[in-house]
Amino acid sequence: MTTPALVVLGAGLSQRPLIARAQARGLTTCVVDGRTDRPAADAADVFVHQDFSDTPATIAALAAAGIEPLGICSMGSEQAVVPGARLAEALGLPGLPVAAALAATDKVVQRTLYRDHGVPTAGFAPARTVDDALAAYDALGPRVIIKPTDGAAQRGVSDVQSRDEVPTAVEHAIANSRNSELIVEEHLSGLEYTVNAFVLDGVYYPVSVTLRELAPEPAVGICVAHRYPCGRSEQDVATIVEVVRAAAAAIGIDASPVYAQVRFGATGPRMIECGARLGGGSDAQLAKLVVGVDLMETVLDAALGQIGNASLMPRPAEEPFGHSRFVIPAAPGRITQADPGTVGDLPGVHDVGFFHHAGQIVPPLWSASGRLGVLLMTASSDAELDARTEAALAALHVIIEPMGDAEAMAAWTEQLERERLGSA
Repeated sequence: MTTPALVVLGAGLSQRPLIARAQARGLTTCVVDGRTDRPAADAADVFVHQDFSDTPATIAALAAAGIEPLGICSMGSEQAVVPGARLAEALGLPGLPVAAALAATDKVVQRTLYRDHGVPTAGFAPARTVDDALAAYDALGPRVIIKPTDGAAQRGVSDVQSRDEVPTAVEHAIANSRNSELIVEEHLSGLEYTVNAFVLDGVYYPVSVTLRELAPEPAVGICVAHRYPCGRSEQDVATIVEVVRAAAAAIGIDASPVYAQVRFGATGPRMIECGARLGGGSDAQLAKLVVGVDLMETVLDAALGQIGNASLMPRPAEEPFGHSRFVIPAAPGRITQADPGTVGDLPGVHDVGFFHHAGQIVPPLWSASGRLGVLLMTASSDAELDARTEAALAALHVIIEPMGDAEAMAAWTEQLERERLGSA
């Protein structure tokens, strides 16, 4: 006997709202993840402990658990894009074409498609060795970004401002890459923006453009808040939206959410990333609150083959200012306490969640993993949003035993290995 279920790839915190929404629709949910100690592992009706990057093994594990997949989906997980496309193809279910999924997750392929289709982006060069990276630095410097082609969540990214820094940056990128392939990019100036959109049957529906507020150096590209409205003119927003439309078309995204990052400098907007997924920082929930567009409903409809654009129509918002604000600890270390307390009762707070829990390590802010949690906030003005957020952050119950960066990183790495083996 089998159980028809929606299969969700990944059990991170960002999957919980998607799982809850699917369950509210009466769907049985099955989460697949290779790690056991994950925030959403107990949220679904069925948990399957399996590395979903292995398609045949995932199909076998689902069968062993008695699951008949109705659809494949995920929220905010770059690692799930290609496995999700392959799994959907193997099972004959709706999904992103595998070629588009591969292009959306390989930075060199993506940038090459941008260039070939006239989409403005940074200068770039692929690299596998220090010599490759040095040659690219000489052509693109004096300031470049070096990162893995298959990276996500800012892992393995270095902001290189001198030739002497290249070897260390290459070593860092390779240590955080699955395929040991790197990209060296021209450093772009200007503010950064996030675009959430959806492509249905080839039709592009822009949803929201948010200001991507970044942590100060030495953090590299770590987002601390997605803020709406983004603060740019209507004309600038329209230009940003058009650049992302062209990027999604170049990649071949024809039925998928779009999560894109754009830099807007003196020469206008230039593409950084264009992912075929929802954002992982409460972006979809924020869009529903501030523009009335329900991206999660569209993702579920698309996974089930129930394509329709009704959920993509904007609606007036009661409080049209908002952001998803990440909780950044003062220092890395072992978490003694991390709970919301009564924060949910404060005005403007719609959700609060923690990526790590008591007993775990929060690592240095060298990647997105160094963020402790996220608040979803709205208000009637920018000033009110800031005041409400300050009050909410102050009310969180957080105690961390501080560690030095190297000690915390070593403890974090050890913790990940225990979780991977299911021994956490």
